[in-house]
Amino acid sequence: MGETCLSVSETLADIAARRPALKPVLEAFRPLLETRAALTADVREDVAALTLPPFSLERASQGVPLMAGLSLRGLAAPLRTAAQRLLPLLCALEPPALHRNALEALFLQEGTASEQLVEALISGNSPDFQRLASEAGIPPEVLSFALEFIAAPAMRALAARALPAEGDAPWNGAAVWTQGYCPVCGSLPVIATLDKSVFDEKNAFLAGGGGKKRLHCGLCATSWTFRRSTCPACGKQGNEVMEILRESEGANGERLDWCVHCKTYCPTVDLREREAVPDMDAMALGMLHLDMVASRRGLHPLRPSFWNMF
Repeated sequence: MGETCLSVSETLADIAARRPALKPVLEAFRPLLETRAALTADVREDVAALTLPPFSLERASQGVPLMAGLSLRGLAAPLRTAAQRLLPLLCALEPPALHRNALEALFLQEGTASEQLVEALISGNSPDFQRLASEAGIPPEVLSFALEFIAAPAMRALAARALPAEGDAPWNGAAVWTQGYCPVCGSLPVIATLDKSVFDEKNAFLAGGGGKKRLHCGLCATSWTFRRSTCPACGKQGNEVMEILRESEGANGERLDWCVHCKTYCPTVDLREREAVPDMDAMALGMLHLDMVASRRGLHPLRPSFWNMF
């Protein structure tokens, strides 16, 4: 039998039941997270014309993501579809609301500006992104927040095409991908998990302890294995590099893994301590209580967002 995976709504409801103080924030972001999740299936046909390069062991061993250098021309239609449904929800939040007209002009009109923005985003080309934000009259941090929501459905539909019908993803084979950023789109992870224990139904005597670490990309939803003793931000590795910050009681597998060298942290969920697997995007938001503790201790999120910047 497969493990139970919760939806966005179920994950947020579970978090709110355990942490009522977070309910206003969870409710503010719930429509965004639910709509983004639904849009991935809706734009799948719209991205079918885009061709992903085949997975290359050589490129992966050099730390080159699958989408690096990929032209995203032809992505305007699914981006516009996503913007039509997400912008009203994004603009219900205060920072994007102040720039609603500029955001609508950028994402809802005909043209290639939105495609250029996504290309700058996944290539890590900050000067291009800063220039495009300036031309649009939108603060870069606001544009980045909106763009990642609007681009995510198309990026997730594209990334799903790189997965095999059965078995693990090719970038996880023989630990070929060792980077802390996504092997598909190059984004930094929004959250990490530790795998559940493995049980072989065909042989009751064969069981693994679990605990393999996987990082989860908040943009294209790709997950990849990563060394537990290595910082995904600065790359330092060793037995005394990563520390754990968690509540003394009732943690439910929730913790922050933080680096003693660069003071960067990544929210992490130990699935061995939970019955069901939560939706990872909703779970990242639901660990806001630990984000606040981390901020007081001078730690910085690996993947900044409006809910973890204080």
